Amino acid sequence: MKKICFITTSRADFGTLDELIKIIEKKNFFKVQLIISGSHFDKFFGKSENEINISKKSKVKKIRINCQSKNSKSVALLFSTYLNKFSKTLSKLKPDIFVVIGDRYEMLAATISAYILRIPIAHIAGGEKTVGSLDDGFRHSISKLSNLHFPTMQVYKKRLIQLGEDPNTIFNFGSLYSMKIKNNKYLTKKKLEEKLNLKFLKKNLILTYHPETIDENASIKNLLILLNSLKKIKNTLIIITSPNADAKGIIMIDFLKKYIKKNKLKNFLFFESLGSQIYLSLLKIVDGVVGNSSSGISEVPFFQIGTVNLGDRQKGRYTPNSVLNSKFEEKSIVNSVNKILNNGFKKKLKKKNYGTKNTAEKIAEKLHFFNFRKYSKKNFYDLSKNV
Repeated sequence: MKKICFITTSRADFGTLDELIKIIEKKNFFKVQLIISGSHFDKFFGKSENEINISKKSKVKKIRINCQSKNSKSVALLFSTYLNKFSKTLSKLKPDIFVVIGDRYEMLAATISAYILRIPIAHIAGGEKTVGSLDDGFRHSISKLSNLHFPTMQVYKKRLIQLGEDPNTIFNFGSLYSMKIKNNKYLTKKKLEEKLNLKFLKKNLILTYHPETIDENASIKNLLILLNSLKKIKNTLIIITSPNADAKGIIMIDFLKKYIKKNKLKNFLFFESLGSQIYLSLLKIVDGVVGNSSSGISEVPFFQIGTVNLGDRQKGRYTPNSVLNSKFEEKSIVNSVNKILNNGFKKKLKKKNYGTKNTAEKIAEKLHFFNFRKYSKKNFYDLSKNV
């Protein structure tokens, strides 16, 4: 039986991969391997390794690396460490297929390792565009090294072809998010209050703000503007999730905690990691989401609540009508937040239809039957010769 290897480096990507891994395990298409690394082991990011549950028959390899990056230089040096560790691990595991998702620098390091080792690569969620972050370059680089592609929308499929990828290797089966949301075991409002030791107010918001990777010096400056703006929103609970492991992430976590303590903000609650189940359960309760996380665009619209998307980190992604884009200006942020909290705005939102209901099954089938040998050589698909 062939071996298929998945990799997870953060709480976000495993929440998406989880359903696909379960289906592949159930169908017995492959022997499943899972590499766990990145921020999963770090207490600053909630030690999300505890949320990972897969079948005992699957082989798990844990790679523990200190990912507390304070600036771009430390991220660059960390990248080389990941490249070294992933290369050694993949050499030992010898998978027949390597599956990566998204656009993290850790994912790029793993992809480069697999590419040099001549391991066929399948990439989920390629072709997207986020001009305000370094992730844009990471994502497109991963796509150019991959043999098989699973974009989440038709517009992203077209962009992969524009990048020179063969249309015969690109399959738009929709997003895995819909399946994750459908199968989540939702907690009641009372249970959430008990687990998180909080009391919901009349209005409730989730805040997720990640570092600015293009202009990292703006991260703290913009975070201060954001927090000062949200402080003006009265009678509202602000549930804050941790920034990710990009440059300045650790500094931002420290800043958040000190800001809440200094200003004695009892309605501002910070959590290192909520976990997928609790996070999705909260989205059924809260009135909206604020920040610059991709979740505000990819997951939140399913729950018919608004998102205030800040800055350029997600600029270029398709955004439904539930997403309001705001500059890092106090007036703009306050106005946008008040708008998504308005009952009239929420009533206008339509449930997001994002791909098919059986996305994971279709991806699993394609991974099983796709002829990787036929497309092992990366030939640039030149549009000028194929129009």
